[in-house]
Amino acid sequence: MQKLIYENIRGEQAVFLHAPYVLCSLRGMGLSDVNVTASSGAHQQGESILSLRREKRTVQVTLHVMAGSRQEMYQLRSRLCGILSPSLAFDGQRKGRLIYQNDYGTWWTWAVPEGGLNWGKRVMDVQPSVTVNFVCESPYWFGQTSAAVLTGTNGGLILPMALSFTLGKLSTQVSLMNQGQTDAPVTIRMTGSGETPTLTNLRSGASLRLVQPLPVGDELTLCTEPGRLAAEVTHADGSVENGFGLLDPTASLLAFRLLPGMNQLSYRSQEQTARTVVRVEWNDCYEGV
Repeated sequence: MQKLIYENIRGEQAVFLHAPYVLCSLRGMGLSDVNVTASSGAHQQGESILSLRREKRTVQVTLHVMAGSRQEMYQLRSRLCGILSPSLAFDGQRKGRLIYQNDYGTWWTWAVPEGGLNWGKRVMDVQPSVTVNFVCESPYWFGQTSAAVLTGTNGGLILPMALSFTLGKLSTQVSLMNQGQTDAPVTIRMTGSGETPTLTNLRSGASLRLVQPLPVGDELTLCTEPGRLAAEVTHADGSVENGFGLLDPTASLLAFRLLPGMNQLSYRSQEQTARTVVRVEWNDCYEGV
């Protein structure tokens, strides 16, 4: 069983599975295209590969529009065009997304309709074999969101919620599992307590360090995803400002991510206490499904 759902920024969905929008075939679900940069020298046989870059993903859907009458078929065609409208696919911040399911699991990725739905010849009350293309800015498919909430105590960090993955000791270190196939960016939310915390991934060596205390009641949100890189401080009065000035400029925000497998995160502060609340969220990333 395969099922594909397109959801626009208004939350409207087009479900491609059975009638009225019968899923016929899918393309673009596997590995994304790779851009290879290479060089060759004098008398060299072949080339030396310098870098690899995954390209954006294009998913092509072929479907039948099936109805109980000719009038209903035309209505379904019009409805689908409305859900796939470019005006509802991207507004500068929000984006539509594709949700893919098969007998093994569920994954999703950001997507906007690129075009298609060239209706062609109708067969009675069926519009057969029409295609629509989706452009996906990321080469990856994402799993469900996982999260860990770390709360400081005099004895170190504890986790006040039951989680579905294996954790380390209840101390200033905790183990988080990235079950995907490649590095997973994270979103980190720190609720200020007047401390100057440092969060380190002991497996990769990447750290995020604050150079000044985060005031009590303020929340610092960090996103390490390349296309959504951000650091914002939300003050207690609700106002928001740029938070990059709080970060040590020698520590790369982009480099802080979870490697495939088990990751060991360590928290410490320059103060003698550990009261800052840290929430780490991530989606496992898959090369193809």
